[in-house]
Amino acid sequence: MNVGESQGGASEPNRGTVFFVDDDDRLRGVTCRLLRARGYTVIEAESAERALEVLETYEGEIDVVLMDINLPDGWGASVAQRLRDERPNMAVVFTTGYADVDPILASALNDAEFVVKKPFSTEQLVEVLERALGGKASEA
Repeated sequence: MNVGESQGGASEPNRGTVFFVDDDDRLRGVTCRLLRARGYTVIEAESAERALEVLETYEGEIDVVLMDINLPDGWGASVAQRLRDERPNMAVVFTTGYADVDPILASALNDAEFVVKKPFSTEQLVEVLERALGGKASEA
């Protein structure tokens, strides 16, 4: 299991805490490093089950969950809803490798406001995270 927490460099302001849940170890590792370099505190989990475990034990604030919609052990929208039941103020951003977010996928996303399609650039991801955080990241 690869769950970690780290904050951006000491000179960077904390832009918010992102909980990244994705089963692709390489993508998760690169994305977490890039987000930390941009000043975000990042916690991570590699599965739906592990995400729920981390949420139970993590005592800090989580501003946004960045979650793959298609995890091997759970549908991301269902897991995100369970996470939000515990932390209702947490924003949700879904990632997907689907070319189009079709009506079936869209309905499964419930009231999701933010979806980022893979592959995404750091700039695209940060832009969506800033919107999800309500401008907090750009004000930091």
